[in-house]
Amino acid sequence: MKHSRTLIACLFLILCFLNATGQLQQETFILDEPGFPFIFELNPGESQLINRTYKGETIEKIIKLDSIRLFTEPNYWFSKPILQQNYYQARVDLEISGKAVVLFHRPYQMPVTIDGLRIYIENIKQWDESARIGKCGDMTKQVRIAVCMENEPWGPENIVFPINDYRWRSAVYYNTWSALVPYNLLYYHRGEDYGAIPDRLEVVSPVDGKITSSPLPDGDGRSNAISVESHDHFKWRLAHMNIETIRKEYPVGTEVKAGTVLAKTGMTWAGRKSQKDDPHLHVGLTLKGIKVASFPYLMEAYLRKYPDQVLAIAGGYRFTITGEPVELNATRSITRDNLPLKSFKWNLSNGETVKAPQTTIIYNQPGLYSEELIVESNEGYQDRDFLYVRVFDPERGRNIASGWTYYYPVRGIKPGMEVLFWNRLDKTTSDVNINFGDNSIWYLVSKETTHKYEKSGHYVVTLKSTGPENEPVTLKMEIIVEND
Repeated sequence: MKHSRTLIACLFLILCFLNATGQLQQETFILDEPGFPFIFELNPGESQLINRTYKGETIEKIIKLDSIRLFTEPNYWFSKPILQQNYYQARVDLEISGKAVVLFHRPYQMPVTIDGLRIYIENIKQWDESARIGKCGDMTKQVRIAVCMENEPWGPENIVFPINDYRWRSAVYYNTWSALVPYNLLYYHRGEDYGAIPDRLEVVSPVDGKITSSPLPDGDGRSNAISVESHDHFKWRLAHMNIETIRKEYPVGTEVKAGTVLAKTGMTWAGRKSQKDDPHLHVGLTLKGIKVASFPYLMEAYLRKYPDQVLAIAGGYRFTITGEPVELNATRSITRDNLPLKSFKWNLSNGETVKAPQTTIIYNQPGLYSEELIVESNEGYQDRDFLYVRVFDPERGRNIASGWTYYYPVRGIKPGMEVLFWNRLDKTTSDVNINFGDNSIWYLVSKETTHKYEKSGHYVVTLKSTGPENEPVTLKMEIIVEND
């Protein structure tokens, strides 16, 4: 009887599927691998039948793509031959077994739980094809979607976050899947960039697997990338380490365990230590040769490795010109228990405070601004993040101040411990001053400085200067000093 009911249910869903689309879609799926999200592509008007089982539970749904709307913003870093716009968000209207839902494709977006499924927009064909750098180039339909069940992890639970002693957003420099890489060509990032002062933090293997490429013994002349591939053909590419820190005992062909220390984060690109202002670890993922969106895999691995209870997500970077409204959106923020957050607060650069997840701001002067987001969970856990907004003067293009700031160590800071701060702002026209957040004193900083905190707590570090036309330049980041 139970099997008969299941068969009838399947037939009913298929009939609904046929009625919704007119014909059963063929070859729409991209990846259907045990233990991984099911990935498929659709054009508007097309549907996909989802049949998913996890820990003895099965769910069957039909996902139909209704429409896509892409949003752009002005970016005058690009030279005139390139359309001076970039994508920052796409709205995707779906139907899940007849129920209308809206999802967004945007940087730092985690999968959304709807009707028993976790659903994620992996890629948009028009977005992907518009890039000068960072194209996947393998899409045949307009939208790539990934799904798993609501209680199912996003990929294998034995994935290890690839940096030891790390804290998410512990540097201003950070790039994620589908985000525009600031101050570059029209470059949509494929993978994750974790900013870090070089040669300090250990890089580890994310999975049990075999080293399939390595820069040993003398460097690869490019980005000193190490690739580790697991038995199920999940390949991880870790790049930009300095050759001096790469462990010589792990050449190509070596089997390693998840968590094995391979190197330290570095700054090598184009065969030399050229990332002097933007050092970071790049992490890219492919599954059976298909590039997969890395943010959900790595964020879940991060939360398995570290005890953070809530992560504020302000959105990374935005770009605009004077007089144009910029939407600030904190709804991508994450709690460990996936429950709604208790409160949101934006401390804005114009002096306003907004107690809501979403608001807008208009800038009257070009410059580089940092908008502070504070979120709090129902249990009282709090976190901060900052949205960095570049307001362009269209007449000046690239003649602007830009850059980053870093600190080390990033986790395990205790009262009395010396913390190193890096200033990597460029094209500033006045002194760069730093405030460490524990008093009102501002200090002159050249390339680096140190500071000791006397008490535990959450501190906002601020760097300030001016740009070529005396416009304001401000960078902020949060420092957490733990109890003894």
